[in-house]
Amino acid sequence: MSRIYLKSYQWVLRAVVELLDLFPPRRIEKDEFAMRKGILPEDYTPPETGTIWIHGASLGEFITLKPFLQQLAAIYGKERLICTSTTMDGLRHLRKEELCGLATLLPIELPAFTVPFIEKIRPRVMLISETEIWPLLLDTLARKNVPYGIINGRINEKSVRLMRIMWPVFSSAVENFAFVFPQEKHYQRRFKILGVDSARINTLGCFKYDFTRPDVDQNNFKQRFGIPARRQVICFGSTHPGEEEIILDALEPLWPDLNAAVVIAPRHVKRTNEVIDLLKNRKLDFSLASTPHVTAGRVILADTLGELRSFYAVSDLAFVGGSLIKRGGHNLMEPAACAVPILTGPETFNFRYEMMALNRERAVITVTDADSLQKTLRNWLDQPDDFADMGRRARKVLDCMAGASGRTIEKLQQLHLLP
Repeated sequence: MSRIYLKSYQWVLRAVVELLDLFPPRRIEKDEFAMRKGILPEDYTPPETGTIWIHGASLGEFITLKPFLQQLAAIYGKERLICTSTTMDGLRHLRKEELCGLATLLPIELPAFTVPFIEKIRPRVMLISETEIWPLLLDTLARKNVPYGIINGRINEKSVRLMRIMWPVFSSAVENFAFVFPQEKHYQRRFKILGVDSARINTLGCFKYDFTRPDVDQNNFKQRFGIPARRQVICFGSTHPGEEEIILDALEPLWPDLNAAVVIAPRHVKRTNEVIDLLKNRKLDFSLASTPHVTAGRVILADTLGELRSFYAVSDLAFVGGSLIKRGGHNLMEPAACAVPILTGPETFNFRYEMMALNRERAVITVTDADSLQKTLRNWLDQPDDFADMGRRARKVLDCMAGASGRTIEKLQQLHLLP
């Protein structure tokens, strides 16, 4: 029965692709569409011993995967790593960081595209980051006897319900998982509910704790943005609509006493113009990170991709956004890696485990609104040493939580899934 549903899904997908061939969206470039069809560089030749195929959905996944990829490359050689991304931002990051032998986009999962792709890259195994379950692609891998599974796995309840409803489409993909390595116990339970065999599940931790402090020369980095070497930096990272207003309300009465560069880094760069309008309406002097300045404005608006961790590395205080609104927060361990004192809002439900660990060691401060943020900033101005101690405690929390990348490689080796 599942074969019938998979065939139906394949026909629908083929119809969509044919429509896109006839009426290509303007935003899709010719090279991108070619990669979506699994077309590889003509001169690409895989190593004789095959490749390790790692797939991540987007930029965020590959930022998290970086230490894992570096460890894999150190053992097996970078040329053996093939990385695919679902998004162009992820692909650009892979190429910029030079994390693998070949970086391209994940082909549309029609066998006409995936079979030639698989035959050309000759994967020994496919490692899927977090949760990207493509039923036709995984069915094709199973038919070609290529083992696959999930690393650094997580899955939300909504996805579990949806896949159970559409079980005839997803059953083959799920039943043929060679392994699933969830980040935490509650993800392990959800994968079991989804139908993954318990014997194939091992909870190994989360890769996002395996990064080190970015290798940033503070003086050069500050000079690049026009920040005097001795001036302090406050970074408001991964902010969302509604949060910038709260942040600027909190800062309003502090500007006369605040001898610090304020960095605002929206979660999505496409919101740059929106935040520019907000700063202009408040008549605040600002500069853009993408435009070199001899002297930084009162606010530096980070409108570049992939530099948030570097901003954290030169900061004296960090606020992690997505937490003053019902978004669930963002990665608190990025500033922790830099031993930077951390502030966040109350809505951190996507990072409960991290919040518990940080709170237990008094390594994070939760603010709820503009008033509490303003008071906390005043306390930081008055008691910088106490906040610096808090940052060092955050780094110790991170050190205790690290190691998932190494455990994952070791487990894959035990399963004889790596060369």
